[in-house]
Amino acid sequence: MADGRAEVVAAWDEGPLMRGLRLSPLPPYRPGQALKIKHEGTSAYFALASAYGNGRAPELLLRRGGGVADALIAALAPGGTVTFEGPLGPGFPIEQARGRDVVLAAAGSAISPIRALLDTLLEERDAYGKLALFYGQERENEFAYAEARDAWSRAGVVVTLCAHAPAPGWRGARGFVQDAIITAGPAVDATRAVAYLCGMPGMVSGVREALAGFGIPPERTYLNY
Repeated sequence: MADGRAEVVAAWDEGPLMRGLRLSPLPPYRPGQALKIKHEGTSAYFALASAYGNGRAPELLLRRGGGVADALIAALAPGGTVTFEGPLGPGFPIEQARGRDVVLAAAGSAISPIRALLDTLLEERDAYGKLALFYGQERENEFAYAEARDAWSRAGVVVTLCAHAPAPGWRGARGFVQDAIITAGPAVDATRAVAYLCGMPGMVSGVREALAGFGIPPERTYLNY
């Protein structure tokens, strides 16, 4: 596959840990697909963080903390160029959600492909039942997409923020994403629900186990790879 190039048209912080990039148009992609970003002889994969089409620009969410992400954050400003391969991977099987309630679960920067999926679902809101998002971070100031979360809530999405080690005044859920699901339930009708997950393997297995306890079996939970 030949390398593609896209211009960075905007860059901004999403809390203290992450930085968003908005790019010039890309080839068509599905929610959950990723770009292989190449920079100075190294490369890393980043899931696309926005839905495709309807005038939306493609976005990425880069987490500070080492490797290619830190190099890109330091190097890229509006007007810069990203070299990439992709879009790559199968993406989420969104067709499995049609006519069903949907649980979405993400931890850390893995919120990016879940955001792309959720915004895609909302484009045809009437085609789906209840929508519930469980999103985890270590601390309460690390959650990304504050404006998007407000818009999701206004659209009827049940949004649960889970902080693993928050300050004493935190009023949201505490612990891991799976802990919030176990405590409050999945906020959907489990008999007709599917789930889409993105995060580290321990989070994925923990959420699958929690959902299974409410009647959403692993075969109705989907990943983007």
